Amino acid sequence: MTDHLLIVEDDTTLRLTVGEFLADQGYRVAAAADAAEALALVKTASFRLILLDLRLPDMHGLDLLPKLQEHDPDALIVTMTAYPEVRTAVAALKAGAYDYLNKPFDLDDMLELVRRALETRKLRHEVAWRRAQSAPPRSSEIVGESEAFVGLVDMTRRVATAGRVPVLIRGESGSGKELVARSIHDLSSRANGPWVTLNCAALPEGLLESELFGHERGAFTDARQTKKGLLELADGGVLFLDEIGDLSPTLQPKLLRVLETSSFRRIGGHKELTSDVRFVAATHRDLAAMVKEGRFREDLYYRLNVAAIDVPPLRARRADILPLARHFLARAAAAMDRPGPTLTAETRPMLEHYDWPGNVRELRNVMERAAILADAGLITAAQLPPEVSRAVAATTDYTVLARDDGTPVSLAEAEVAHVRAVVTWCGGNKTRAAEVLDISRMTLRAKLAGAGEAATED
Repeated sequence: MTDHLLIVEDDTTLRLTVGEFLADQGYRVAAAADAAEALALVKTASFRLILLDLRLPDMHGLDLLPKLQEHDPDALIVTMTAYPEVRTAVAALKAGAYDYLNKPFDLDDMLELVRRALETRKLRHEVAWRRAQSAPPRSSEIVGESEAFVGLVDMTRRVATAGRVPVLIRGESGSGKELVARSIHDLSSRANGPWVTLNCAALPEGLLESELFGHERGAFTDARQTKKGLLELADGGVLFLDEIGDLSPTLQPKLLRVLETSSFRRIGGHKELTSDVRFVAATHRDLAAMVKEGRFREDLYYRLNVAAIDVPPLRARRADILPLARHFLARAAAAMDRPGPTLTAETRPMLEHYDWPGNVRELRNVMERAAILADAGLITAAQLPPEVSRAVAATTDYTVLARDDGTPVSLAEAEVAHVRAVVTWCGGNKTRAAEVLDISRMTLRAKLAGAGEAATED
């Protein structure tokens, strides 16, 4: 979004010259000939930089400066004066001015100062949103190798480069929607801009509106000072609206207006503010069905659904389960300053056959727990929740037996493993085991003896 500048100068020729010059440089420029006109403008619009003449017909610039700051505290002010007195310049700086220009000045020098001031404002803004945000997930956390995963990555890359186009990410809870959203930010031209998140289901309506739009001092009880909303903090970056399906009907039209105009007002405010934000929303709900039921605005749905990404559940991309499990184990081990534990041949099919109703989030939690409980650096069935360890027994698919290195065992090894398992299942009763295996006791003893086990009587 083009930077909006204000020139406050009573000299018509200079006001027009500077204004036209800055407009030619790509800036959006407004102009005022006196203090009254300047105050009227800052009450209705937001500016990133104000060029302020100190000698105005109706008010001295040093008196006007704090009034401008009161209405637009985020704007940087550069003063201009034909009276290069040191004390005047110092007084302006003490009053909050960013810098000053002595008339007459070279337009190129003025342009350099404007650019430097705007860059300073951008850096200050970045510090503000970093402080406001907890550490977000990084796109490097996305792990997988399945066909569904490859398709998801490709779609994410395509959407990331689509300018300011809104994105709607759909998928079950825990499937990784926020990681996809973060990837859109990291792969886009806004990668160096803010990444700001808001969970629409986590806050009551009143607080959610204040967080999103901000509020003016005195707008409501306990509003002791003006607060910028996330829309302002996300300027130049991405605003991620998680669980958009839980957004209240009251806030839906307000969000729609921002999407359509890029403008909004703080609660209790009269000034129209603008923010260059790309909206990325996510939901586990069926928004199309909610539209039919009248629980979600149709126009907002279609405005958000310009670019849609469907994140498949983990059970639909089982080839990603083991890579993800190893990734989470390694990360958990690193956090505990331990060597990464290994998944045994026993546990790998359990993980692959479990349906993971909690998706990637559930897998991460299970692996973190297993890393804590790991014995001798190995993850066995004992470190897994019962519902996960029972997954192989519940499936009708045949599981290929494998060694610890992942290679399949020989037929002879598989037979020995099965015989031993049946004997254990029968509580060590070899007579019963022989009946289950449909072989004679003599054959059972021979197989056990061949496996190096004593063929003792029951």
